[in-house]
Amino acid sequence: MRKSIEFYECEHGGDLENYLSDMRDCGATIISSYVDSEDEIGYVTYEVENSEDFIKKFINTEAYEFVN
Repeated sequence: MRKSIEFYECEHGGDLENYLSDMRDCGATIISSYVDSEDEIGYVTYEVENSEDFIKKFINTEAYEFVN
């Protein structure tokens, strides 16, 4: 299942990469990602096989705290 998500607090170069790492650890395959530097928002398109399993894991990550 393909989905999109936004992260705020992407003002530093590695912020989005940290969030992507957490997503991958929870079972997501990243399709695309980019940062709007002006608004400091990270945009991610990803796929997961099982949305429920992904969310159960993802809510316990640091990245989840930055979901817009």
